[in-house]
Amino acid sequence: MTQRYDIEKTPEGTWDIIDVFTGMPVVEIGVPLIDMPIEEADDLVELLNCRDREQRGDT
Repeated sequence: MTQRYDIEKTPEGTWDIIDVFTGMPVVEIGVPLIDMPIEEADDLVELLNCRDREQRGDT
């Protein structure tokens, strides 16, 4: 199964979490998940993909 979320490097050298199905940055609870350090983006994208797999019933 394709992972729904991935990280993308910005021209400024920070990282955004992108929904690969839409190509848009992810927004959680009204907060865009953009301009993050790589460590934070890596952790969050793993968490988001785990949650998505559970919601789609592919654990």
